Amino acid sequence: MSIGELVTLAHGFLGVLLIVGTPWAMAELLALSSPEGVKRLKLVTAGLAVIAFLVSIFLAAPSYLVYYPPAKEVILKSPTPWAHTVLMEIKEHVGLGGPLVLFVVAFLVWYYNNALIENKDLRKLLFALLAVSLVVAFYEIALGTYIARIAPVR
Repeated sequence: MSIGELVTLAHGFLGVLLIVGTPWAMAELLALSSPEGVKRLKLVTAGLAVIAFLVSIFLAAPSYLVYYPPAKEVILKSPTPWAHTVLMEIKEHVGLGGPLVLFVVAFLVWYYNNALIENKDLRKLLFALLAVSLVVAFYEIALGTYIARIAPVR
């Protein structure tokens, strides 16, 4: 197994953790009624923010620098050259939004702490932000899978 394949595997594994952890944070928000629930929510959201940082900075950025140039050539010569213009360009920019949203969520959870128990409007906002990050994560997985099928990592 090459380094590129290991990085891609780690990237995908941590991405799955984000996909699993985000609904967990959403469920914690819906059930939030005690300081113990706030503690769990703080741990989950901090974990999501750290994982998102690891995925975007330490895995996505290096794999992008190594994988992108040869993948671009293969994709442009494939039957679907639009995949580069549309999919890869969108994936590059949208992918940076997910981690930022998760950092905002974690910050707000830690900042408001136990006030979240009574503040339903803030919980709704946090839920919406988590839903957006989940949609972005699924979108990223779909695009990444399609791109990897056209230009597999070697």
